[in-house]
Amino acid sequence: MLETKKAREQNGRDSFSRYRAQIRSAAVASLSILEGADVDRVYCDLHDDFVIRKKDEHGFSYIFYQVKTKGKQNHNWTINEVFGLNTRLKDQTKQCAESIKDSFVGKLLLHTVVFDEYCNSVIFQTNVNNSDEVDELLQDIESGTFANKFTKVILDRFADCFGESCSVYTVEEVKLKLSKLSFESDVSFLKEGDNYFELIVKEKIYEFSEIELERAEFREILLRLLDLVEKKSSGVIRTWDAESIESCAGISIDDLLTILSISKDAYYSLLKGGDSSAIKSASMIQRALKAGGADTSMVMYCSKCKTDWDIWFRNARHVIQELDLLSISESVGATLKRTIDAQGLLALNNLRQPIKSLLAEFEAQGLRFDLTEDLLLGGIFSAFVRGKS
Repeated sequence: MLETKKAREQNGRDSFSRYRAQIRSAAVASLSILEGADVDRVYCDLHDDFVIRKKDEHGFSYIFYQVKTKGKQNHNWTINEVFGLNTRLKDQTKQCAESIKDSFVGKLLLHTVVFDEYCNSVIFQTNVNNSDEVDELLQDIESGTFANKFTKVILDRFADCFGESCSVYTVEEVKLKLSKLSFESDVSFLKEGDNYFELIVKEKIYEFSEIELERAEFREILLRLLDLVEKKSSGVIRTWDAESIESCAGISIDDLLTILSISKDAYYSLLKGGDSSAIKSASMIQRALKAGGADTSMVMYCSKCKTDWDIWFRNARHVIQELDLLSISESVGATLKRTIDAQGLLALNNLRQPIKSLLAEFEAQGLRFDLTEDLLLGGIFSAFVRGKS
């Protein structure tokens, strides 16, 4: 685990303003948490520029990122720059192990040793391209061939670079560690100017959260996101334990929900109800209510009612005749249409009497079943979210 190994240095945490590219990259990576899949944390300026934590049935694994940029867009990274290998040497056995170890790639490969099976992969990310020699070396590793002369040097000198403990590794084990290395070159949001970054972040927010944003809303989220990453990238971690790392360097779903101005309780309530687009639903409900003056407790209440309705409706399919269930759903939708205003806003005060009348109507028609006012309120918001999707 991250907290069991002391980071090699924390200088970057005291001077994050010098690493704007790293902050942009970590911000984009953090948005992947919104997918609700296997990525659950991003750690800023910890062990490397940032670390992505993945969680599956086997536990945690980590992806380590080094972000390096060049001002000249036509620059191509050379083997010497990124691998610390002297390409002019005729006798490759004379390559300096210390240079390999201190190179960008050397520092990345160290994670494959220190974290062993917990290291998922190590990635060198940059705004420019690689030289042909670098691409050939990477292709040699990716293909599993390991025939490139420079790949052979790294294999031969792996133990010299990373300590005596590495001498116990077999050649195949070293190859496995090398195969964890990959490059992300010519990354658009690392290029000079803010337009690329803005477009990527907007795309990620739409992709992962599916929120329909006005331009002003997006700009506010973008500024909050950068502020969060800067905060998580600064300051030395005095107490080296899991709690301090989470507090000082970790970005979680809870942090992102705060940025998106979505109630954490509402999101988890909707997620618990099986809503695959819980963030979208929470955002829509919050926007519709808060524009009408509702507070956070009202948003939470309505989100819970929607969750309860969705659960009730799924269960009702097994015990209520389809025609009756369709009639109930149609009446709920009609109530929504009568009460929503031209701007698409809902006010709880305007829903109170229509819901009471609808419940009485169901009672008279023999469609009451176990419906309550809260369930019908949830049904109205469920129909509202579907209409906005």
